[in-house]
Amino acid sequence: MRIDANISALDAIALSQQATANDVANANTDGYKSSDVLLETGPEGQGVQVSEVRQDTSAGPAVRYEDGSYTQQGGDMAVQEVVEGSNTDYVHETVNMIRDENAYAANVRAIRSQMELIGNFIDEVA
Repeated sequence: MRIDANISALDAIALSQQATANDVANANTDGYKSSDVLLETGPEGQGVQVSEVRQDTSAGPAVRYEDGSYTQQGGDMAVQEVVEGSNTDYVHETVNMIRDENAYAANVRAIRSQMELIGNFIDEVA
């Protein structure tokens, strides 16, 4: 494996982690739609790259405002405010975070090993 393939994998994994962090940060934002970064094998079977950033369009749960606020709807009728909550799934996001953390660490180890091999080669040649 080439170092540039590992570096491109680190970039792709970092983007996936950013999406996960954004999803968790917006988990309590009304109407927020979570995103997934889909990864695929890089060119010539080397490394990893982003294939797609997909937004989950499924509905979030119906949420009532805890303060009991009401909204006026035509004339004298008032209804309790209900909004769509975030569709962020903490379990899914945690799994993504662990997967990305392990993949990132594996690629860093691969880069270190390759750098060590290059260092040994230079020592032998010099």
